[in-house]
Amino acid sequence: MTIEVRRATEADASRLAASEPAGAGVAASHLRAQEAGESIFLIALEADEPIGSGVLMLAEVPELRHLHVHEDARGRGAGSALVAAAEREAGRLGATAVDLGVGVENARAAALYRRLGYVDTGERSTTTYSYVDRDGARRTATETDVHLRKHLQI
Repeated sequence: MTIEVRRATEADASRLAASEPAGAGVAASHLRAQEAGESIFLIALEADEPIGSGVLMLAEVPELRHLHVHEDARGRGAGSALVAAAEREAGRLGATAVDLGVGVENARAAALYRRLGYVDTGERSTTTYSYVDRDGARRTATETDVHLRKHLQI
């Protein structure tokens, strides 16, 4: 099947929100940031069903964040398609590079990004954040990220 990646709409955000834990508000938050001109909220669809998403934060060097592919859709190219779409969007904006961070424990995602041409910048960051788990409980997590960058071919 073909994977389509495009900017998310309000209807897309509603569809994504339906699979979120109650009270998470992730898709709605991403859509608000896009509407405010702070980011580009991308959605990956297969057979018109949402299978993943990502957010390109707009800056001098845009940063790809919140890349997620539904577990049952992994390994079929959705992550690569989302990254490629983010790179195209960044290029259209005149950017010459894209940054992203990947958790030190997320070897599968790190391997994908490196395969796609992202290289370690040597920077690390540790962030503590709250989220809503699958049971609807608010939790706190701390994550250390490795920062990667890809220079775009112009």
